Amino acid sequence: MLRKSLKRKVLFTLAFLFDVYKELSPRSFYSKLYSPLYQERTIIETLSRMAKVGEIEKKLVNGEVVLHLASKGESILNEDINLQHLAKKSWDGFWRIVIFDIEEKARHTRNRLRDKLKSLGFAMWQESVYITAHAVTEEMNEFFEEKDLFPNCVCFDAKLSSSFDNKELASFLFHLDELSLSYSELTIEAENTINALKNGKVNKDRAYELLRDLVERLQLTFLNDPFLPEELCSEAKEREKAQKTITLLTKQVVKL
Repeated sequence: MLRKSLKRKVLFTLAFLFDVYKELSPRSFYSKLYSPLYQERTIIETLSRMAKVGEIEKKLVNGEVVLHLASKGESILNEDINLQHLAKKSWDGFWRIVIFDIEEKARHTRNRLRDKLKSLGFAMWQESVYITAHAVTEEMNEFFEEKDLFPNCVCFDAKLSSSFDNKELASFLFHLDELSLSYSELTIEAENTINALKNGKVNKDRAYELLRDLVERLQLTFLNDPFLPEELCSEAKEREKAQKTITLLTKQVVKL
């Protein structure tokens, strides 16, 4: 097997020769450039795992929620992990757990880390234990190493024993009942606005105002949604219904 540094050098050379580095993500790299020296898995892992992750953030991209992984200095290694797509895939049964031990004199760093984990969709299990179902172990550990937090902070994979219910744990940690209620409320308000439009009870300005509020709240709910695999939650239907209803309202409002 080629050494990591050599693999990386070859991959960057290939990207440069084909002049596609500005638009590539690790998963599109293979579809644009095939080399018999590497299997698909090797290329993906080399680009997305070996680079130091300079920053990780959860954000909306073209209306979809992603984890954006920004590499350290080389944009070719930037990657978006689409959480909505991951939620539709079969879960491997592993939880990703972050444990950290940061002393009191560095509490500012500790608080920033907690805020970061929450913003990424991790749920707090205990004050220094956070959990997610998404396969981001390697990325998180790269991030911790880049921020000089490792080994005080570490992410690892774990499974519950068969005597425990994963779905019950997910509901408790991620407050899924509250999330479903939020989506349900958005759907009801969007439906009420649609009916009000049909009955001429709201004018154009008011319709835009109501729509803007619903869209902003939907986006906020998206960002607070852990997008757990379907094996762990049932709010996916409520999410889809809210999105479809607000989309329908949008189409009606723009025709006014």
